[in-house]
Amino acid sequence: MVQEILSELQVTKGVLASALVAEDGFVVESLRADQAPDVDFLGGAASTALASARALSQELERGEVEEVMVEYPEGPVLLVPLEDGYLLVVLMDSMQSLGRVRFQLKKSIPRLQEALS
Repeated sequence: MVQEILSELQVTKGVLASALVAEDGFVVESLRADQAPDVDFLGGAASTALASARALSQELERGEVEEVMVEYPEGPVLLVPLEDGYLLVVLMDSMQSLGRVRFQLKKSIPRLQEALS
C-alpha cells in the first residue's frame, strides 16, 4: 500500500523523488525519477532536520511541525512528519511545482497515515 501511494505521488508533475523514512533515519520505501539523486542516503539528514524544526517550534511555542521546506536552486525538499514516528520526504524540481505537489500531498498523507497504523 505504501509503495502504491508513493507511486501516485511520484507521477505528480514536479516530483523527482519521494521516500518514507522511519524516525531513526532508516528509509523504509523510496521512489525516484531516473534523473533524481538517490534518496536512500537522505534518511538520517531528513530526520535530523525535522528534529531541529521541532526544537525550534518548541522554543517558539508554535505547536506541532506540519511541514518543513528547504529551498535549493535546483528545487525544494519537503519534510512532512507522519504519525507513529515516520517522515515523508519529497524532492521536487522547482518552486513552480509546490502548489501541485502540496495538493497531491493532501490526498496522499491521510492514506499513508492509514497504511502505517
